[in-house]
Amino acid sequence: MGSKRRRQSAEVYRRRRIFVGILAVLLMALGGLLTLLVVGWFSDEDQSEDGSNSAPGGVSGSADEGASEAEPEEGDSTGSGEESPDAEDSGNEAPESEESEDEAPEDGSCRSGDLLVRAETGSESYAPGFAPMLVMEVENSADYACTADLGTAEQEFVVSHAGAIVFSTAECSLSRENLEVKLEPGQVERANFTWPRSDSSEDCAQPDSSLSPGSYELTVSLRGVRSEPQEFILSEG
Repeated sequence: MGSKRRRQSAEVYRRRRIFVGILAVLLMALGGLLTLLVVGWFSDEDQSEDGSNSAPGGVSGSADEGASEAEPEEGDSTGSGEESPDAEDSGNEAPESEESEDEAPEDGSCRSGDLLVRAETGSESYAPGFAPMLVMEVENSADYACTADLGTAEQEFVVSHAGAIVFSTAECSLSRENLEVKLEPGQVERANFTWPRSDSSEDCAQPDSSLSPGSYELTVSLRGVRSEPQEFILSEG
């Protein structure tokens, strides 16, 4: 009886050892699985905090924020390799070569816009036998002094009647001379021409007795700057 109990004790002991061994293996496997789960959980958490493991299609908030930072808004050239059209235009604009209208030209000459040209007559009405005096007034309207050619080479006197030109110094063989004059701001110069009541298409010097009395208009010009018409009367006498 005693030896039989010893055999049973050895067998039970052996079974217990096997059970303990299996249990140890199971515990080790379970421990390894738990370790993998814990490491994987921490890895997923770190990726979520970095924003690198965003949802598909860039729907996550971190992906949207990254897109808004990377892509500039429309009209914003910051961060792009291409310059805006305005930047290109401003960079390629040629320096202005035209002089400012508030300053005198480098050569000191008057611009056409600096000169005011007016037509005047010595009298409002002329009786038969009296030659009208035609007057050209030239004023420097600029804020600076400049030089202009006021000679007969640049002058023209035109007399019209009933819409038709009767006399023009451009049609006459007159002495054409240049006369450079320095004009201070606001300075006015006058040029006079005595019209012999002639028709320049016939004879510039001889009076034309066929000219009818009535209203006539004088227009003067200098270097292409033309005045407003000035009316005067040739009376019947």
